[in-house]
Amino acid sequence: MENNETIFSEMETSEVEVTLLQGFLIRLFDFAIDILLLYIFYLLVPRELFLKLTGSSSLLIFVMVLLVVTIYRFLFLMLFNKTIGMMICRAKLLNKKLLPLSPVEKLVSIFRTRFSPIKYYKDK
Repeated sequence: MENNETIFSEMETSEVEVTLLQGFLIRLFDFAIDILLLYIFYLLVPRELFLKLTGSSSLLIFVMVLLVVTIYRFLFLMLFNKTIGMMICRAKLLNKKLLPLSPVEKLVSIFRTRFSPIKYYKDK
């Protein structure tokens, strides 16, 4: 009777990191959604209010854009654990232990950098 289990059996997982193309597509879809949300926000907010809020300050416009993009990512990651780009490309975010993200890690993943331990993995 053979026992094929080793101490490395626990380390073998079916999780595979997404390819560069899939990562690019995820970011591209999310960027398109960001642009769409900003356009809708621009159409819905009355022009007078928009001009009063921003005036001639390009810094305030940048902050408003950053706020809309951050709120989109925050809501989708907290509610669905995925953004729309991740849903389309069938990917998920996992931490370095290949576990689902905790609420704190979800907050960090909104602003994550390329060298973060949180990475995209293929969905089953």
